[in-house]
Amino acid sequence: MTGLDPARLELSAPGDRYADYCLWDYEPVGPTAGRLRQASLLWHSLACAGADPRLFAICDALRDGLGPGRSVWGAKLRDGVTTWEFYFYDYARLDRTVSIERVLAILAPFAPCDLRYAGGRPYFMFSLDFDDALARGERSLDRLNIYVGNPGSSVSSGLSYGLTADGLVFDNLYSFFDAARERDAIAAKAACSAHFDLPGLDLDAMLWPELMRCGVVVVANKRLCDGVYFSRVGIDGLIAFLDRLAYPPAIRDFVRSERRRLSHLLFDVGIDYAVIDGRLTVTKSAYYGLL
Repeated sequence: MTGLDPARLELSAPGDRYADYCLWDYEPVGPTAGRLRQASLLWHSLACAGADPRLFAICDALRDGLGPGRSVWGAKLRDGVTTWEFYFYDYARLDRTVSIERVLAILAPFAPCDLRYAGGRPYFMFSLDFDDALARGERSLDRLNIYVGNPGSSVSSGLSYGLTADGLVFDNLYSFFDAARERDAIAAKAACSAHFDLPGLDLDAMLWPELMRCGVVVVANKRLCDGVYFSRVGIDGLIAFLDRLAYPPAIRDFVRSERRRLSHLLFDVGIDYAVIDGRLTVTKSAYYGLL
């Protein structure tokens, strides 16, 4: 029993936006009438986790303040605990309308933030982490994740930094590859890691064949681990992802039962890996959607 308000099962409507977790638009891959929006999966995730009602209100405020289809959510599972990250894009950079200041102003009635970041810097994206502690007022928005481009490389890539009260720290390098045309480059990038021993590395354990039928693969080099993201995965790929990583049964059962009403959508999933006790281990995973 998830306790999800039936009104939170949002049906698609004419004029809806369809976009991946980079806010790159795509055409739906099937009929849309009578089908569900990806926001339904967010509401279901919050309900399954028993999230504080104020988290729902925060999400509503974001969509009301920015408009539908202007932000991306990620439901992240680590050590059996679900938290959520929200991503805000504006590729106009210095001419952006979705700015850090604008989003923090929307969130101010729910969660204060003392962090400031100069608007004259060419970030195209930032993200914020949400959890029950934030919703209950037990913590402030104490971290901003800032994303900038990486010009000059033959591989499309981006950099992320973490901004806290202690300052700005480099976090991750993200490299983007066409899943169909750049298989060798994907394998080479995934294998070239500061965290993994190359001899005996099982790339299929990272580059899952059932997910490699996606549109874009992103390999992330991080300080404490590495990650692989699969963008534009079909509904069966999402189901396989949730099953293989043993997501809560309520999540898996819901997605499987709503397979038909979700089959017009493409999804994005991500997996972080580290070597623990000599074994390649999933430390965090997430699935993403449009709000």
